[in-house]
Amino acid sequence: MLLLGFGMSHEDALELGYAAALGDRYRLICVSPRGHGGSPAPRETSAYVLDALVADIAELLTRLQIDKAEVWGYSLGAKLALGLGAEHPQRVERLLLGGFERKSDFEPGADIVLQTLRQGGEAWRDLWQSLMSVPGGMAQRLQAADMDALQALRRGERDWPDMLDLLKRVACPLRLYVADACFAKADMLEMAEQLGRTCIVVPDADHFALLPCSESLITI
Repeated sequence: MLLLGFGMSHEDALELGYAAALGDRYRLICVSPRGHGGSPAPRETSAYVLDALVADIAELLTRLQIDKAEVWGYSLGAKLALGLGAEHPQRVERLLLGGFERKSDFEPGADIVLQTLRQGGEAWRDLWQSLMSVPGGMAQRLQAADMDALQALRRGERDWPDMLDLLKRVACPLRLYVADACFAKADMLEMAEQLGRTCIVVPDADHFALLPCSESLITI
C-alpha cells in the first residue's frame, strides 16, 4: 500500500513511476486519502482528525479483502501509514516511512500551503512546479483539487498527535528515511534516536526530490 504526500492522489503514484517499479513484485494499492482525488472531500476541519483518515484506509483494506499489507508512506502519507500501524496493528506487515515532521506546528496566517490554497488551483499547481518536475497529469489534478477540502485537512493536521508517540506504539518492522535537505530531517533523526533506530539520510536530495520512485528508494 502506497500513501504519498499532501494534495496527491493515487494517479500521481502511477505517473511518478511506482507501479512500473513495483508492479512485478507486489500487488500495489495506491490510495487517494480523504480530501484527495475522487475520495470524499468534506470541508469541515473536524472531518480530518487522524483517526478518521486512518479508519478510511483500514476500511479500504477490508473492502479489498486484504488482512495485512506492507505500507510505504511519505510526507503526509507517512503520518497516515504510521497512524494505521499504531491504531490497526493487525493490518500492517511492515512500514517504510519517509519525510515527515514530528508535529505540524505552524501559524495558519503565515502558512505558505494555506496561503496558496486560498489563491486557487493555478497557484497551487504553480507552487508544486516551483519545487519539483511535475508530470502533466499530476499538474492538471493539482489544479483541479478541492481547495477548501485541502485547507480543512491542513488545519486539521495541526491537531494530530505527536508522531513520536505513535512510533513508540508500532510493533511491526519499521524503516525510516529522509532527504538530506528535507525540512523534516532534524525531527526524523531525533525521533529515530529516541527509538534507538537508524534513519537513512539520502544525500544530495530535498523533500520533493524523493517523491518520484527510484531504485535507490526501493532498496532502502
